[in-house]
Amino acid sequence: MKEFVLFILFTHLGLIVLAQDRLKPGAIYEQGQEIYAPMVGYKGVVPDGWFGTLPQEEEVFLMIPNGNAEGYMFINANHSDLAQLRKDWDQHLSLTDELVISLNGEPAIDGKRMTGNFDVTGSRVPYKGYAVAMDGGYGWTLTLSLLAPVERFDEFIKNFDQLVKSSEVIEPKIGSVYGDFNWPEFLKNKYLMSYLSSTQYREQNEVWLCGDGTFRSRIKSKGMLKTENNAYKGNKKGTWTAEGIGEKGRLTLDFSKNTPVTLDMEIKDDKIFVNGGRFFALENNDCKK
Repeated sequence: MKEFVLFILFTHLGLIVLAQDRLKPGAIYEQGQEIYAPMVGYKGVVPDGWFGTLPQEEEVFLMIPNGNAEGYMFINANHSDLAQLRKDWDQHLSLTDELVISLNGEPAIDGKRMTGNFDVTGSRVPYKGYAVAMDGGYGWTLTLSLLAPVERFDEFIKNFDQLVKSSEVIEPKIGSVYGDFNWPEFLKNKYLMSYLSSTQYREQNEVWLCGDGTFRSRIKSKGMLKTENNAYKGNKKGTWTAEGIGEKGRLTLDFSKNTPVTLDMEIKDDKIFVNGGRFFALENNDCKK
């Protein structure tokens, strides 16, 4: 049921994660894999029978059951403490023109943890919800939520309990979102490609990097290499090295028949830039195993 994805609006979301262990938008996390969000101080494990993903352009971790079963789990974080979150839970939340979620009864508060049941109206089949909020004591409150068909709720609550038991609130690591980004590891077996096109101009620069330290390139723009030397244009090959931990790094291409060239690398908003120009970084499947 697509409308249930809108349940991410349940609270103000902020599941921010760090680089080397950061959740990659669109990647699939199978049962048993760790969920780690250093900047908000959360660790957990995807429960048995479920898989998860961080949807593109969203800041909430979404999990659904394996197979064709309906049901949803969510993990999000916000700066509200339990007192403020308790007030938020009193509000009827309209997810669509028909779908409304509302608190059922009084939530239970035990120390730094709050739990509550939720009614769902307007769904195609009867649904109900359950949520656990944990105040980590470091300025973030983590909320774990389950939304499931009534007929399967008792089954799925067992998987949800597994998620809750695996969840740990730790001291956040303050720093850049990409503070641990490892450029040498990231660039292994990568295909870097830039593409510019207009009615009068077309350009495509490509570099294939292999894990054994070799590369080949097809360069059409001298500006990519910050050089006016035409000798670097066309099809070339050689070896490569990279350095840097964090948002910025460096990639050195040691051409077989030309002097080496070092490129400035940067990652911003999950986008890769080479010498200031946008590049796409894809998996290079042509390297020798």
